[in-house]
Amino acid sequence: MELIDTHVHLLHPERFTYAWCAGNPALQRRFSIEDYREAVGRVRSRVKVSALMFMEADVPAAEQADQTAWSAQLANRDRGEPPLYAIIAGAAPELPGFAAQLDRIASEARVRGLRRVLHTQPDAVLESPVLAESLRLLAARELTFDLCIRPRQLPLVTALVTACPQTQFVLDHAAAPDIAGGGDLEVWREGIRQLAARPNVACKFSGLGSLADPKQPLAPQVRPYFAHCLECFYPERMLWGTDWPVSPNLQAWFEATAELLGELSPHEQAAIGAGNAGRIYRLN
Repeated sequence: MELIDTHVHLLHPERFTYAWCAGNPALQRRFSIEDYREAVGRVRSRVKVSALMFMEADVPAAEQADQTAWSAQLANRDRGEPPLYAIIAGAAPELPGFAAQLDRIASEARVRGLRRVLHTQPDAVLESPVLAESLRLLAARELTFDLCIRPRQLPLVTALVTACPQTQFVLDHAAAPDIAGGGDLEVWREGIRQLAARPNVACKFSGLGSLADPKQPLAPQVRPYFAHCLECFYPERMLWGTDWPVSPNLQAWFEATAELLGELSPHEQAAIGAGNAGRIYRLN
């Protein structure tokens, strides 16, 4: 089973600032594309990564343009395996001047979408007409917008995507439910159900390894969340990714992926593993 990893962070602290890594000693070093390929190469599984995408790594707004240019150059000259297909660029659509930033980002041929980490922002940002107006600009560029949020923000995001019906959104990490802690599962379930009713949203099954209890087998922990996302988004609107190196245990994630996707039809496996990513992010 071949997969496109739609969520790979490459961390280069010698170039960029990652304030969000300050509280995690394991992330306070360089994580290069070579490191990713080495980590994937150590995994023993019947699923295999056939290509990857660079996901912006939440650098300060002042560094976003440099991160986009650097990652695009990396993709343009990359000749490794699995290949680096495309990038999701960091942006600040809630700020004045976004249209000019969008022009610069869209000039990079490898860019397929944008992301702004929203779970660190106040609710007023998600409710802002400025944000919705900015995100509506993406449709004409055929650029997606990745949503990095928490379960409590699902109603706000549902209103946001409803205001941008022509823009394609991708929900990262299934909205990061609190798997290990339990959390309010019904709040998450209902939020996912409401968001999935909007046809311009896809769900990325990624990053859940770092949200689960590392002392317990991973597949049984993530199964209820995968099943609910599958029920709401259907196989046609689900994608796959790792969230490496934030979720570093690739062996466990690949094993869980093989088990859960292995229960689906070959057509559904192909759609979630690679086909939907190719269509939504225009990789073909």
